[in-house]
Amino acid sequence: MARIEGVDLPRDKRVEVALTYI
Repeated sequence: MARIEGVDLPRDKRVEVALTYI
């Protein structure tokens, strides 16, 4: 899974962050 905005978080959190940015 690609890093979103260079954020280094667990996959679950990464998905939440991705949805937030989208």
